[in-house]
Amino acid sequence: MTHTAAVSPRPEPVTSRTTEAAAEFPLHRTVAAHVVGGLAGVLRVVSLLHSRRYPVRNLRIDVRDGVVESRVECTVWLTATATALLLERLNRMPAVVSAENV
Repeated sequence: MTHTAAVSPRPEPVTSRTTEAAAEFPLHRTVAAHVVGGLAGVLRVVSLLHSRRYPVRNLRIDVRDGVVESRVECTVWLTATATALLLERLNRMPAVVSAENV
């Protein structure tokens, strides 16, 4: 009686293609924007998030009297590509000094 063992295929090596595909899965990503203009600047950022229907899971706003910049930090459920687009949109806003993925 001859036994033949089933040969399982080798796992596919990690390539840039599989890494790029993995980056397109949505994850909770935290984005921070430094804003001028006090509460009015913060409201512009929040309006962008709302009007573009970004799935915000957490929102933190830090506005202090006498401080030039305010901070808006939010956690959104996005792919890497959508996160890059959000950062691009934020950085184009006149009230936003800088925006980054935290």
